Amino acid sequence: MRRTSNLIIPGRLLHTAGSDGSSGMTKAGSGGRGRECCPMNKKLLKGMKVLNVPPCIKDHMRCMLTGKIKCGTFWDKILGHNERAFCSFCKKKQNNNVIETEEHMWLGCENSRQAQVWNMTKRTWQKSTDREWPTISLCLIRGAAALAFEEDFDKDSERLCILITMTIWAIWKSKLKNSINNLDIAPNEMTQVLKDLISDLVRRNWNKTHFMEEGRWANRQRELQQLWADSCLTKFDPKTGPTVNFS
Repeated sequence: MRRTSNLIIPGRLLHTAGSDGSSGMTKAGSGGRGRECCPMNKKLLKGMKVLNVPPCIKDHMRCMLTGKIKCGTFWDKILGHNERAFCSFCKKKQNNNVIETEEHMWLGCENSRQAQVWNMTKRTWQKSTDREWPTISLCLIRGAAALAFEEDFDKDSERLCILITMTIWAIWKSKLKNSINNLDIAPNEMTQVLKDLISDLVRRNWNKTHFMEEGRWANRQRELQQLWADSCLTKFDPKTGPTVNFS
C-alpha cells in the first residue's frame, strides 16, 4: 500500500502577492483553488540554486518562473513567425490551430505524446518510493524547485523535483525539434530522451565522487544510493557504476 503524504508546494497564490515577491506555502489538496500561481519566493529561488540538474535545465526552469518560455502569444510579437504561436503537433496531426500555452504544452496536448512521458516518470517514481505519485499541475511544475514532503527521510522531495524538471525538459526538446526544426518525433523518442537524461545524471554524479577527498566520497555515494533507490530503481555496481532500471 502506498503512503499518502502531505506534499508542501509553493504556488497556490494570487498575482496580488507582496511587492517583494514573497509568498506562503500550502499543502497539496488543502484547498485554495485559484487563479494563477505566483511562485517567485525565497524558498523557490534557493531551491533553484541547489537543484541538482544540468545548467540548461536550471535556466529553463528560471524562464518558466519569469514568464519567458517562448510559446503561444510570445510569437505574436515576432514578425514572420506568428504561426509558431500554434501547437505544431496539433497542426500537423489534426490541422487544428491550438494556441500553445504552457498548460497545453506540458500537460494538455493529445498529439505530442507528453502523456506517455509523464506515465514513464510516474512508473520511475513508483519504483523508487512507496509514496503516492502527486497529481501534476502547472502550479506544481512551476514550484518544483521548492517541493517538500513532510517527514522525508529518503530524499523523495529531491527526487520528485529532479524527475519533474527533467520531464519538462524532455517535452521541451521534442517540441523544439517538431516546431522549430520541423522534424517528426518517433513514438518513443520523448521517453528515451528522459531515460538518457536520468541515466546520465546518475552516472555523472556517481563518477564525481571518485574525485572527492577521503571521507567525503563515501558519504556522497550513500546519499546517491538513497536518492536513486539502490536495488529498487538503480543498481550501483562497484565496478561498472550505476544502472537505472526503467523496465
